[in-house]
Amino acid sequence: MKKLLAILLLISFSFHSCDERDEPETFEVTYEVLTSAGNWHGEYIDEKQEKICLCGLPLPSSGWTYSFSVKHTPYTLHLDATTASSEAGEAGAPDVTTNIFVNGDLVATATSNWAPGVASADYVIP
Repeated sequence: MKKLLAILLLISFSFHSCDERDEPETFEVTYEVLTSAGNWHGEYIDEKQEKICLCGLPLPSSGWTYSFSVKHTPYTLHLDATTASSEAGEAGAPDVTTNIFVNGDLVATATSNWAPGVASADYVIP
């Protein structure tokens, strides 16, 4: 009887651990844009892997964030922003920073890396 109980417990643990491995890991993603210009425009890849353009009025302001969950990987994350300044792309333009967080960790950041006042950050969740 003890042997049968031990076998049943072993089988139970096997099925339980298989169920845990079959459950996909969920990744919490947050995009963030910071700029000294106050407002910006740009685009990002959303939870449906669609490109969303934040190009119309009213323009988003500095401190903007957007969060969503990802269950299927690999998953490409992308965020770009341009300051809403007539100086964007020229020397002296206000800086803009794009940040990508996954599960609370900063995984990609860029500050005016394309041109003054223009930034783009990318990350692939493996």
